[in-house]
Amino acid sequence: MLFVVAAASCASRPATTEIVAPGETDRATTSDRHARYRADVAAISQAFDVALRLPPVEAAVVLFPNRRAFERGLVEIGYTEPLARTASAFDAIGGARAVLVNAQVVDSYNRERRVRLLAHELVHTMQYRFGGGTRGASEQWLREGFAEWVACRVAAHLRLGSFDSLKEDVLAPLGQLPIGTAPVPLQDISTFAQWAEAQRRAPALYAHAFLGAELLVQQHGVPAVVRYFESFKTTKDRHRAFVEAFGLELRAFEKVLAIRWHQTVGRLRIR
Repeated sequence: MLFVVAAASCASRPATTEIVAPGETDRATTSDRHARYRADVAAISQAFDVALRLPPVEAAVVLFPNRRAFERGLVEIGYTEPLARTASAFDAIGGARAVLVNAQVVDSYNRERRVRLLAHELVHTMQYRFGGGTRGASEQWLREGFAEWVACRVAAHLRLGSFDSLKEDVLAPLGQLPIGTAPVPLQDISTFAQWAEAQRRAPALYAHAFLGAELLVQQHGVPAVVRYFESFKTTKDRHRAFVEAFGLELRAFEKVLAIRWHQTVGRLRIR
């Protein structure tokens, strides 16, 4: 059994939500659950517009009852069985038209954590839209880092925590790294498959991606990041797209990012 919460927002009006729940038997339980998700998605949709001036979002949130069902759902939408098995370790995944959620895990989250997760994944649906409806060749680390940065901004806008405290939560794993640990090369986390595999050996991967996305936003602004994702409507050349959006080669940016990585690791280790 699965439950679907469909959400749509428009810059000129509040977000609207509707629920489709095939096979529901416990109306009270599912109603309470859906009310929480509806409220969260509506708030996130409004925050995208008000706080960040991001385009309208149209997506569905699909709740699977456990990891096994989640994995089957990924296979049904086109994942290979090995990739679906690996990816099902995530709590949720944002695709072109829907956010797929392992509800067995996410239902236990407090609101701040749930909102951040849903906002993160809804940004992924937006990234598909920017690229013309497909994943394209955009850098997976930037997809993840930007989604994480936006999620923190959304949660802060909704007064679920200060941006600085939310950011520190994302970056906290960096403070646990052994001295001298180097960041994963960006070329090794460019695709979704690479990213999913890297999760097994790089516990600070989201912190790394967050730092990269934040650096680009600080240097060039959110519109430049949006233009980067939009460029994949017409190109598959990820290196050229990066240069055109941000004005420097990916390798040159990686050197600048490495400096911020080591500065951040040092700051967190001495706290």
